[in-house]
Amino acid sequence: MSLPDPIRVAMLARVVFPLHGFGGIERHVFHLVTHLARLGTHVTLYVQPATSHDQPLVSEELAAAMAAGGGALAVRHLRYDYTSPLLRPNSILGRQINYPWYTWQLGQQVAAAVRAGSYDVVHAQGLCAFGYGWLRRHDATLRRVPFIANPHGLEEYRTPDWRKWLAYAPFRALYSYGTRSADRAIATDACTRGDLPHYLGVDPARVVVIPSAIDVDECLAWTRDDLRAAMRARLGLDEADLVLLSVSRLERNKGYHILAEALARLRPQLPPRWRWLLVGQGKERAALEAQVRQLGIAEHVTFVGKLSDNELHSLYEEIDLFVHPTLYEGSSLVTLEAMIHRKPVVASAAGGIPDKVFDGRNGTLVRPGDVNDLAAKLAAALAARAQWPEWGAASVEIVRSTFDWPVVARATLAEYRRMLGKDD
Repeated sequence: MSLPDPIRVAMLARVVFPLHGFGGIERHVFHLVTHLARLGTHVTLYVQPATSHDQPLVSEELAAAMAAGGGALAVRHLRYDYTSPLLRPNSILGRQINYPWYTWQLGQQVAAAVRAGSYDVVHAQGLCAFGYGWLRRHDATLRRVPFIANPHGLEEYRTPDWRKWLAYAPFRALYSYGTRSADRAIATDACTRGDLPHYLGVDPARVVVIPSAIDVDECLAWTRDDLRAAMRARLGLDEADLVLLSVSRLERNKGYHILAEALARLRPQLPPRWRWLLVGQGKERAALEAQVRQLGIAEHVTFVGKLSDNELHSLYEEIDLFVHPTLYEGSSLVTLEAMIHRKPVVASAAGGIPDKVFDGRNGTLVRPGDVNDLAAKLAAALAARAQWPEWGAASVEIVRSTFDWPVVARATLAEYRRMLGKDD
């Protein structure tokens, strides 16, 4: 069969950077649709109305780049929040109310457009696959158009907290049904490919690996010499012998309580003026502050709080080692961010991290939640400090070859073409 030119894609999502915040999913959707458009794809993005009007979805420069590639990006808005002002729309209960209705309305709208011949491919993010997936299972007309779904990090399946496990049950049902309804299900890392059949019941033959990514040029452009100097002065880094950095929400599952204990054990092996910087906010901060005081390492630990993109990427340039002791994880974009700034990494062998960090090549992997292993691996990394520049160079090569958005967007477009070229 002849392929359509350009390929017309319906992108089903709820949020996109910068209209709805700065998180990993928001950035994933933004970079996916804009890089696909740069490659000549015509994308219609379905999201909730903007919650931030500080800046437009795309700049004039980016719009020109998409047009030069022959692509286009249109946006359709659907109401998401049906809760009262007394209930946060994205709380667990708020999501249980809002998401089923949102994904159902989204599915109906996209299904009508597919029946009218408006799209060649439907691509759903996360829970947004459910509504369209249900309609597609009950309408053979919709099954003529390829459908691909990305369930992302599967946090709802991994949490060890039994209360969250119970609360997430409705989301797991939506994820599983929607993703199983697709022709292709995306695993964001090769090492997590088996998670989709295991957790969601997806046919292994339908799983395709398309990594989550970062935009290398964007990340490096956020670095500024004046902010590098400002961050050094603000955090007193000129006086430090060793600077460790961790970046994420301050939550129990990120394993910082494990890292604090490991660092306390390593004090005799650490240089006198070592520092551990924690960037991020979250409910675990008070407990971590109390823990580092009890361990006697508070003078070495700084809770930096939230940083802007420019501040964070400038800070990456000023640290020595990135440490990510997470207990469970999705793809881990912060690990990629540290790597593109030429940093060696010590990180848990969780989620997609083993596809990014390789023992003795650009860092070392640690058993999640094992304080003894973390302390031993940190000690080994410190002993190999002379190799850190070589590890940092390897980090850059890994990101640029596999996890840069232009590479991943081409892989996504190639999968669209395979789906369109296959006779079912």
